[in-house]
Amino acid sequence: MSTKLPSITDEVRTPPRKLALNLKPREELPDDAVEAHSREIGERWGSSTQIAPAEPSLPPKVLAPLVSVRFDCPDYLDRELSVQAAGQGVTKTYLILSALRQAGLRLEDADLVKDRRRWKK
Repeated sequence: MSTKLPSITDEVRTPPRKLALNLKPREELPDDAVEAHSREIGERWGSSTQIAPAEPSLPPKVLAPLVSVRFDCPDYLDRELSVQAAGQGVTKTYLILSALRQAGLRLEDADLVKDRRRWKK
C-alpha cells in the first residue's frame, strides 16, 4: 500500500478556506488597560512600547508660493555652502536666503525655513 504525498501544486491549487467574518465585536477596553498590557508585552519581549511624537506636518504660518530660481556659481562656493549647511543642519537655500535678507532684501520670517525638505504635504 503506497501513500502518495501531496505535491506543492496540489496545495497551491486548493481553494482557500472561507473565513468566518461574522465575529462578535470586542468589548471596549479602557486606555489604561491597553497601556498596561502593552508595557507587559514590551517588557517580556524587550521592546519599546512608546510611540515617538509626530513631527508637525505643516509650518505654523502659511508660506508664500515658491518659485524655482537657478543660477551658476563656482564649484568651491557650492562646496562651502554644502559644508556650512551640513554643519548648521540647514539647507543651502536657507543660507542663501539668509544672506539676501542680510543684504537688505525683504524676506518674511515665516518664509525663512531651516529645512523645507522635512515638511510633508
